[in-house]
Amino acid sequence: MSLTLTAPPIAEPVSLAELKEHLRIEHSAEDALIAGLGLAARQTIEARWRIAMAAQSWRLTLDQAPDCAVALPISPVISIDAVGIVRNGIANALPAGAYDAQTGNLGRVRLKTAAPGGESFAGLVVSFTAGWPSIGEIPEPLKHAIRILTAHLYENREGETGAADVAGLIAPYRQVRL
Repeated sequence: MSLTLTAPPIAEPVSLAELKEHLRIEHSAEDALIAGLGLAARQTIEARWRIAMAAQSWRLTLDQAPDCAVALPISPVISIDAVGIVRNGIANALPAGAYDAQTGNLGRVRLKTAAPGGESFAGLVVSFTAGWPSIGEIPEPLKHAIRILTAHLYENREGETGAADVAGLIAPYRQVRL
């Protein structure tokens, strides 16, 4: 199984101006550093809790044909953009009627038949978009978690092992998979 980011967000959930306001910084000497720390904070939160904030495109590739519904590993899911099966090393797109797709807090894809087209296949490829549709729709607790983690990274540039406690802010938006 592999998960690949195919199109990153076009904008960050928390702007440089918002980060600087949170940090109480008025000069521009460290703008690049602060923007980079904000990006690192978002990416850290998304990777750790398997959520997407700003809309971004992903591709999930399974090495084996699934025998049940496939839960997408990142949430929330805005759309299932394409589903394909792998035959002889080549991915072939399936028509929308060949699978059921569920979006929202827990995205899933389920093939309607075990072998679409009647032939066996070796894997599945799902392209999907995850995150909130617009920056304005991202819940404020998630944005605040970015600000807190950015401040922590800014104040502890030497690699302190302790991390800012943002888990409580993020927990309501994380989907637990069993």
